[in-house]
Amino acid sequence: MSSDVTRMILIRHGQSASNAGGWLSGQETCGGLTDLGIAQAEALRGRLAADPSMTPDVVLVSTMRRAVHTAEIISEPLGIVPEQHGDLMERTSGEAEGMKIAEYTAKYGRAPWTDWENPLSPGGESGHDFGERVLTATDRVVREHRGKTVWVVCHGGVIMVSAVRRWPGASIDLSNLPVTSPQNTSVSEWHVDGESNWRMASFNDQTHLVGITSGTANITG
Repeated sequence: MSSDVTRMILIRHGQSASNAGGWLSGQETCGGLTDLGIAQAEALRGRLAADPSMTPDVVLVSTMRRAVHTAEIISEPLGIVPEQHGDLMERTSGEAEGMKIAEYTAKYGRAPWTDWENPLSPGGESGHDFGERVLTATDRVVREHRGKTVWVVCHGGVIMVSAVRRWPGASIDLSNLPVTSPQNTSVSEWHVDGESNWRMASFNDQTHLVGITSGTANITG
């Protein structure tokens, strides 16, 4: 691969307590990883350690507890301390944070994550605001780490929005989002060349999870 190509490897965190328990979890209510989530992260650590081409120059991570724990597990053999960045966190829920999904559906008349236009609840981010944040954050990652391999440990919503980005400077178009969130600890990879051409090399690669019991995989968060 050309030395001027930036590899941005997006990694979703392992199964979280909120994934398993079915509640909307933000910065304040994140319960961290479940035992299954830890096992998923350990499986990914083994896969990444066995492939020298995936070795990162830097590891970036959302500030949410489930992402930080995942990043710590997978980067442990490298001796790299993950850098925490708030702009990589999941879409904020607003006043519904911490609410059970069934309670949310009963109160707001729709299941969470089915409306990418309006905020999940008052005080939360709209789809547009979240999308623009994700694009700004991923542009920053590439700009600051040009020509390097970067692991970005983040969230399903961040990866989904990234997957539908268009050319630099264009507004986000959420009409073609993937149908479901990528699997916990899946790997999605962008290659960005020296002329700022973006190419998605993989999406939702989860081969390291073969043989590991699946949990609640496709709840965004």
